[in-house]
Amino acid sequence: TSCVICLEHVEEKLSYQTMVCPNCRQAWFHRGCIQQQAFHAGLLCFRCPQCNDREKFLPEMSSLGIQVPARQPAWEAGAGFTDMYQRHSRCDASLCLYAHGREQAEEEG
Repeated sequence: TSCVICLEHVEEKLSYQTMVCPNCRQAWFHRGCIQQQAFHAGLLCFRCPQCNDREKFLPEMSSLGIQVPARQPAWEAGAGFTDMYQRHSRCDASLCLYAHGREQAEEEG
């Protein structure tokens, strides 16, 4: 059996270091791997990496000692997605059909 996070070998029995998803029972992982995922995902995005369950997964992992920080996911912090919030303001079509010309941007659409 492989850890679904690091893909390294994991024991096929539950122990302090080996955990399984309480919902799908197919996702096995190392304690350190799931703790790192919890740290990066934060409370809003932490879920089973295999079945995406959150209802059973989050309380079970918390009861087993996995600490999940109450913050936004690490990948959304900082300036990682600022380019996605900027609107393209120039027509790049080979033949621009906008009445006010290529350099003008519409308010909507």
